[in-house]
Amino acid sequence: MKADTVGTITPAILVTLNPGERILTPHGLMLYKEPNVKLNRKTLKSLGVGMSDLMAYSAMGAKEEEYFLVEFEGPGNVTLSRDKGGEARILPLAPGQTVQVAQGHLVGLEPTVRYSPVLVARYQNPLNPNEVQMLWADRLTGPGTIILQGHGNVLSFNLQPGESMRTSVPAFLLASQTVGIQVQTQFPPNPTGIVTRPLTQAYLFGPGTVMLQSGT
Repeated sequence: MKADTVGTITPAILVTLNPGERILTPHGLMLYKEPNVKLNRKTLKSLGVGMSDLMAYSAMGAKEEEYFLVEFEGPGNVTLSRDKGGEARILPLAPGQTVQVAQGHLVGLEPTVRYSPVLVARYQNPLNPNEVQMLWADRLTGPGTIILQGHGNVLSFNLQPGESMRTSVPAFLLASQTVGIQVQTQFPPNPTGIVTRPLTQAYLFGPGTVMLQSGT
């Protein structure tokens, strides 16, 4: 499988598949495919997603199409896009290498990559303490190639053991499996005495790679 980025402001991914080669994608990302390219539908269960993960996904209120991935099989070309401004990244994963990609940013993956949705963090809505919010990600384990797209510019960091950083929750794009993730809400001090708007942030703890997106 060969994948190339096409365009800049609203990027697309041109995927060239040799005979028998396949790529899996979320629903609704295809811009174009050649007639020779076969189109199939794969359930998450058939991809090895466990029942406990599927039940948690259901509790989140996942839509029907989120329980399936689209499979394209070559020979031929397929063009994919999330139809939003930003940067696309094509990343090779080594055998056993695992990353977590914020849900809604995955464009495609080779079938050799193990896929599973994962609940990264659960936290209270600071404006409504009775409402619980959840940060979901796509957990991907190599070997194989993955494709993702961030909103705005994509910034990469390599955290050493003991290093940490914090960012807004929507800015989170990708983290290695080794990176610890916590979501915390704080009320910044205000010398005027006026109640300030709560600030919810994601805290990321090394070691490992982190990718953030600027267009949140």
